[in-house]
Amino acid sequence: MSLKHRFPFFQHQSNESFVYLDSAATSHKPDIVLAAMNNCYEQNYATVHRSSYIGANSATSDYEKTRQQVAQFIGADNATNIVWTKGTTESINLVAYAWGESNINQGDSIVVSGSEHHANFVPWQQLAKRKNAKLHIININNDGQPDLEHYQELLKNKPKLVAIQHCSNVTGNILPIELMIKEAKAVKAKVLIDGAQAVSQLNVNVKALNCDLYAFSAHKMYGPTGMGVLYISDEMKSEFSPFHFGGEMVQTVDKENSTFREIPSMLESGTPNIVGVVGLGAAIDFINSAEYKIEKQQILSLYAHLLNKLTQFTGIRIYGDTKNNIGIVSFNIDGETAHDIGTLLSQQNIACRVGFHCAMPLHQRLNTNGTIRVSFGIYNNKEDIDRFILALTKSLELLDF
Repeated sequence: MSLKHRFPFFQHQSNESFVYLDSAATSHKPDIVLAAMNNCYEQNYATVHRSSYIGANSATSDYEKTRQQVAQFIGADNATNIVWTKGTTESINLVAYAWGESNINQGDSIVVSGSEHHANFVPWQQLAKRKNAKLHIININNDGQPDLEHYQELLKNKPKLVAIQHCSNVTGNILPIELMIKEAKAVKAKVLIDGAQAVSQLNVNVKALNCDLYAFSAHKMYGPTGMGVLYISDEMKSEFSPFHFGGEMVQTVDKENSTFREIPSMLESGTPNIVGVVGLGAAIDFINSAEYKIEKQQILSLYAHLLNKLTQFTGIRIYGDTKNNIGIVSFNIDGETAHDIGTLLSQQNIACRVGFHCAMPLHQRLNTNGTIRVSFGIYNNKEDIDRFILALTKSLELLDF
């Protein structure tokens, strides 16, 4: 059993054998999310924070209720810790500019892991270049996990910022971020966590983690694209400067000067993604539902079933820590290229991802020119895995012909 019946996308697939195994890239949307977004457009649409008529007040109320909902979902102190963005990538870039430009100086150290998604690697690389700072990269062990001894050595440089992922989008590894945050705090570093892969799989509590910044995207948690969240701790708010100018972030303007509102408004310029916010709220309702919580337990059983089937293939290499994982498998078959296998799988109606998965430094460490990645959603079931294994078997037979 799965919740596939709650996802209209699958009901519109003409081929019943179609299998979607790419939820780490983006997840499909349940009926509750689509209905909420349609309802917003059809019945309750108006711009927010800008008008006093009934419809605008109602839209503003729903919009801000979702901010409070997100705060509760991730264990933040209050709604003012939540900043809307376009996604994880923009959240991290926002920090690099709105905080980094004022707080990273020549000679300062920034620490990232060697397994990061490019979105949590390149912004810091480029900031370090602009500011003549030092980017230090944590070594990665053979299992894809960070080398904690090396991390502790890097912390002796007293970095201004540590930026690490909660879970790897390539291997599915869950990083030991509780320990890493504690050790970073001991040297007074600020800590940013890329939680894009974690929020739909783990029970995230930013206060318990004691991180300063936490970023994630709605589209990886059954919500809409173009909608993201940046959590900023109370202690860090005063260190931010405006990123973009105009709209609701402005407090006063005269010919000579302007003043700006406090966070979150200060970092949310222009007309926001109102319907995206509504969709995110509905996605959280879905994730908090009893049926979701029951079915979520099945993802790890699907993961175990897939691992068992894959280990029966000759020459297979599975990457990462399979014992501490959210349910993502990246692998290769000796003598075959990931792209060849991916093409043959696609021809058999199997949707999974091949390539670097926006994590080239990790693939360089793993000494591979791309991998085949299988990732699950709440709509997957055992039949999907069996179809994938059958298609993989046929693909390898064709390649060996």
